[in-house]
Amino acid sequence: MDQIFDLAIAFFGIYMIYTAVQLKVNKVIRPGVVVPGSVNVRAIKDRDGLIAYTFPRMLIEGVVLIAIGFAGIVFGLMGQSVIHMVAYIATLIFLLVFNRIMEKGKKQYY
Repeated sequence: MDQIFDLAIAFFGIYMIYTAVQLKVNKVIRPGVVVPGSVNVRAIKDRDGLIAYTFPRMLIEGVVLIAIGFAGIVFGLMGQSVIHMVAYIATLIFLLVFNRIMEKGKKQYY
C-alpha cells in the first residue's frame, strides 16, 4: 500500500505517452493536458507547430515519470526510504521545471 503514489506517478507517465501519441496520430489536443484549460483549442494559431513542439517533450516526460514511479516502487519494497523520498522530490522538481519550460514554449503557438 505504500507504493500507491508510485503507481500514480507511473500511471500518469503512461497517460502522458498515450496523450502524446493521440496528439501526433489523431491531432487531438486535450485542454488541461496539452494546453491550459482556458485555451480555446479551435482558436490555436499554429496547430502543427504546437504538435511538433509538444509531442517529443510529452514522450520524454512520460518515460521519465514511468521510470521514477517504478524506481519508487522498487526502493520502497527494498526498504530504502531515503532513496524513495528522493524519488518523490525528483518527481516534483522535474514536473515543476519541465512544465514551466514547456508552457513558455507553447505560448507562441496559441
